[in-house]
Amino acid sequence: MGLLDGLTPIKDIEPCKVGRTILELDVDDRSILILALEDERWTSRALSHALKTRGVSLAVDTLKAHRNNTCRCSRT
Repeated sequence: MGLLDGLTPIKDIEPCKVGRTILELDVDDRSILILALEDERWTSRALSHALKTRGVSLAVDTLKAHRNNTCRCSRT
């Protein structure tokens, strides 16, 4: 038996709030949000505001972290 046999993470990493929101949306809205996140014409601030007017609350910094792959989603 090797020194690292059976090494596993303590728990699964949950997605960030953006990732959880994406999973909670219906298929059409999910696609729209994913495309908006990838679209460089949207600033994180403008996207946060546009989403908030539609009842989806995602902070600017949360969107930035997800877009920059520095959120928990990038660790999965």
